[in-house]
Amino acid sequence: MLKNKSINRKRKKKEYSTIVIVNKNNPATKSITIATKHLSRLKYYVSSVLLLIVFLAISLYIQNRKANENQQAQTELDYLKNEVLAPMSTDTLIARSYINNIDKQLEKISSYLSKRGVKNQIKQGGIDYTKLSAIESYKYYNIYLSSLLKNLKYVPLGYPHRNKRGSGFGYRRNPFSGRGSEFHSGVDFEGKIGDAIKATASGVITIASYHYGYGQCVVIKHKNGYETLYGHLSKIRVRLGQKVKTNQIIGDLGSTGRSTGPHLHYEVRYLGKPLNPAQFLDLNN
Repeated sequence: MLKNKSINRKRKKKEYSTIVIVNKNNPATKSITIATKHLSRLKYYVSSVLLLIVFLAISLYIQNRKANENQQAQTELDYLKNEVLAPMSTDTLIARSYINNIDKQLEKISSYLSKRGVKNQIKQGGIDYTKLSAIESYKYYNIYLSSLLKNLKYVPLGYPHRNKRGSGFGYRRNPFSGRGSEFHSGVDFEGKIGDAIKATASGVITIASYHYGYGQCVVIKHKNGYETLYGHLSKIRVRLGQKVKTNQIIGDLGSTGRSTGPHLHYEVRYLGKPLNPAQFLDLNN
């Protein structure tokens, strides 16, 4: 009994407050009894609830904004794929197709040079363009084309005189007696006395004088083992030891030496051996 009385005394020390709820449409009232300490803390409870509501509202706003941003980003990504990347991909394929065509043409030039004893310093072909950036591709082709141009500069290409061709390279009937045959080591070009004769490649003049049956003759030594000879000239316009460039005028067409009439006798030699000049007149030969 003493123990229960002690507990009751402790309970009596607690203060309680009653909240009466009145409804004007209903005469009956309702009351709520709560500890007075909770009532005094009510403003803190309300503040906490309000803060929680504000936090939840801000969170929902941020999430909604992020969702909108993600949707906008997805829309922009779809646009990039459809309107930008797709055409770029097509353009890249077209560009690579062009590069492959360029490769084929360059391989033809390389083959042309190789057949004529010129080895290109840059190995061409077999390039995996998917592993090269645009800059790397540009650098590669720039180096390769520079090498090609350097080699082509000293290869006797094209015509020394644009006119109808006469006797070709190889054995022919003797043009003076008409009997028997003789080896013709070059190609003849018809023309008029005084027509300009041009060098077919850059090089150094090694002969610029009367030279046996060639009459007035010019011989140019080129790099890569090539030489070109221009015979039966009426006038020589270069001197021994002079450096000349491709397409430079070196003399005038004539009929000096062992000649049957005005024409140019043109020879191409590689390492001292005469080659058929016809294969140097056009790249497709």
